[in-house]
Amino acid sequence: MIEIKRLKDCTIEEGVEAWNTGFEGYYFDATTTADKFITRLVHEGLSPNLSIVAFMDKKPIGIVKNGIREFNGKKLAWNGGTGVALDLRKKGIGRMLMEETLSILNEEKVDYASLEAISENVKAISLYEKMGYEIVDHLEYLGLNGQLENNYSTISLNKYKIERAVPQQIGLIPFYKGMNPWQTQWQSARDGEAMIVKDSDENPIGYAYFRRTFNNEGKHINTVLYQCEVEPEQKDAEQITKSLINAVFRSFTDDINRVIPNLPIAQSGLTHSILKAIGFKSKTEQVYMIKKM
Repeated sequence: MIEIKRLKDCTIEEGVEAWNTGFEGYYFDATTTADKFITRLVHEGLSPNLSIVAFMDKKPIGIVKNGIREFNGKKLAWNGGTGVALDLRKKGIGRMLMEETLSILNEEKVDYASLEAISENVKAISLYEKMGYEIVDHLEYLGLNGQLENNYSTISLNKYKIERAVPQQIGLIPFYKGMNPWQTQWQSARDGEAMIVKDSDENPIGYAYFRRTFNNEGKHINTVLYQCEVEPEQKDAEQITKSLINAVFRSFTDDINRVIPNLPIAQSGLTHSILKAIGFKSKTEQVYMIKKM
C-alpha cells in the first residue's frame, strides 16, 4: 500500500531518507544531509507544502520537490527532483507521484509546470511526455577552470556603458528571460551580483547576473553565471554579450572555477556559442520540459 504525504507533514529525516533512497544509483551522486536538504528548499524556493513523499509500510520510498514562482502574471511551477527507490522503479510509483504533483499544481492554479531531465534518462522523459510535458529546449551545464591566456581583456563597449546592479533589478527588464530554467532565474541568484548594459538613452540592452563564492580565507574560488542576455535584434549583440562575459569573469585572469548551470542551447544560443568558443566544456546535458496546465 502506497501512501503519499505532503513534505510538511513529514519529519526532516523522512524527507532526507526519501531523497537519498529515491536517487540511489542516479547519474551523479545526489546524496543529501538534513542541513543540505533544508538549505536547498530555502535557496531554490521549493515548498514543503507543495512537495510530496511516498511511503510503503511507513518507510519513505519516493519524493518530488516542487516550487512555484510568478512571471508576467503567470504561475510557473518547477519539479526540483523526482526520485523512487531503486528496487521499486518501473512499478508505477513515479507516475503516482507525478499525478499527485499535477493535482496539487492544478489546485494552486499553476499556468505552466516545468522540469529538467538528464538527456540519457529516456524512461523518465517518456513518463513526463505521457503526463503532458513537452521538450522545449536542450540544456548544457558548462564549466571552465583556471586562468586563460587568450582572454577578452581588450573588448570595450565604447558607446555603451555597464552598470552594477543586483539580480532583483534584472526581473524588471522587458526582455528578461523569466521562462528560462528555474535555477537560472534571478530568484536563484538573490544574494549575487548583476550588470546591466545601457545605451545612450539609458535603456537596458543587455544584462548578466552571477554569484561569486569565497573560501574561509576570503579567496575568490568560484563564479556561477546564471543568465547573460542581450535585447533581441540588437545589432551589437555579440559584442555586448562578449563584454558582459568578460566583465563577469574579470577577463579570465583569476584561477577559479566557472560554472554556467542549465544554459538553453536554443533560447540562449548566442551566449552558448560564445561560451563554447571560449573553451567552456559541457559537464551535463539535460532536456527542458514544460507542460501547459
